[in-house]
Amino acid sequence: MEGQAKIESVAFKGYGVTHIDGKVAFIPYAVTGDEGRVEIVEEKKDYSIGRLKEITVSSPWRVDPPCPVFGQCGGCQWQHIDYSIQGELKKEILKGILKRLGRLKEIPAVSMAPSPQPYDYRVRVQLKVKGKAIGYYQERSHKIVDIDHCPISHPLVNQIIRELREELSLFSRMAEIEINVSPEEKKGVLLLHHFPFDRQRENGLREFFQVHPIFKGWAIKGKRGLTLFNDPYLHFTISIDRNGGKGNIQFRTSPGSFYQVNPEQNRTLIQKVLQFSDVNEDERVLDLYAGVGNFTLPLAIKAKEIIGVEENPTAVADARFNAERNRIRNFDFIQGRVEDVLKHWKRKSPDLILLDPPRMGCKIALNQMVKLRPKKIVYISCEPTTLSRDLRLLSEKGYLLKGLALIDMFPQGYHMEVVALLKSLC
Repeated sequence: MEGQAKIESVAFKGYGVTHIDGKVAFIPYAVTGDEGRVEIVEEKKDYSIGRLKEITVSSPWRVDPPCPVFGQCGGCQWQHIDYSIQGELKKEILKGILKRLGRLKEIPAVSMAPSPQPYDYRVRVQLKVKGKAIGYYQERSHKIVDIDHCPISHPLVNQIIRELREELSLFSRMAEIEINVSPEEKKGVLLLHHFPFDRQRENGLREFFQVHPIFKGWAIKGKRGLTLFNDPYLHFTISIDRNGGKGNIQFRTSPGSFYQVNPEQNRTLIQKVLQFSDVNEDERVLDLYAGVGNFTLPLAIKAKEIIGVEENPTAVADARFNAERNRIRNFDFIQGRVEDVLKHWKRKSPDLILLDPPRMGCKIALNQMVKLRPKKIVYISCEPTTLSRDLRLLSEKGYLLKGLALIDMFPQGYHMEVVALLKSLC
């Protein structure tokens, strides 16, 4: 079925929204103000999914995407939208989700921090490999879109992609290649997934890495875990406000440890967390899903004591290394699942709980958290739907939403990083 339509708004996941024959239709790669011919490609009970076959009137927000495979590759959804408006669209989408799914009656003003670099920002990418193709999956498909350059990725990543393509036969039998780079060191590390390892291939890889000085090291992820080669650790420095001036914290990350894809926006995120947390030297902090200490260590400088909880043993090792390197002593790290650690909690109750859970949120952990009765909760999320659910649950437990910040960690995509501040009403 086809018909003329005008895009009325933009919804979560980046789809344009219109109505055709009285039914809501979601249109990928469309933006508010577009008019044109729409073909319905999938019918659901309450909505349809279509595609924009022809644009007769372009939105004033529409721009030409710089990527030659935009619209095929599933990595970006918004390169066709002027970056100056992307942040405002995300704010409106966030508020709509909070009202609809979170059923929140009062939503504080959302502060918005746009990215200084709309392109060239990603320092971590995961490339799929099949035969002579290397790239990203096509949207809603396992077909690989072959690339030799990614406009949203850091120049170091793109240099590595070009070097991989020159020796692709070495890597053609693996499922995935993860590229991690440090702009500070001007170096990168490869994490190879599901690699059929043998002596001949190992020798070929050693020779490849020897003749490409951009690599510090590499790692292979197999059934028995990670095997590390050379120096596979990347380093970066975070500058924070410290005792009225600026101070630096140095971090190490290992293959298999999580760190944010946008370094500049990670600094902004940390500053917002410090602002919302507003801790002092008399307060205790509990950092859940703490990773390598991205928030733990900056907060430790301001708090009396901080405890980080992280399940990934590699990240915990990095966090302990980072604390020692920065001579931070008022911390402890517990390795384990957040739910298990909270269930058996025997220590003093924290004044502040900070959490940065995975996309599915932390419904079970929330019930355990509120039993510790923290005065403040700072919740970081990259998934507004589960954030909305969890904020509703916290409001039912006596916590009031007092602050919201949106950090645009992912320009040219619909994803968003949100920081929420809640305070106890008790």
